[in-house]
Amino acid sequence: METVFFILAKTVAVMLELCYFAMLVRMLLPFFTDVEESRIYALTVCVTEPLIMPVRFIMYKLNIGQNSPVDWSFFVTSILVVLLMNFLPII
Repeated sequence: METVFFILAKTVAVMLELCYFAMLVRMLLPFFTDVEESRIYALTVCVTEPLIMPVRFIMYKLNIGQNSPVDWSFFVTSILVVLLMNFLPII
């Protein structure tokens, strides 16, 4: 049973690292290429948007950052992913 939890924890850790990497690529790619033509950017949006959308919805309901030109939900989601990556070994 302990092996199953170990494998599950490692799988979640790898998925979180991949999501964090995709978020970094999504953040940096518009500085280097034309975003509309990039398939890599479209892939990163498909991977990261399911993580960002719930945070964006909660922030909209709480009226946080609506008049800001910065997408704060992206930053909050990346912080949450990093926190999960750091706390996963403890669990």
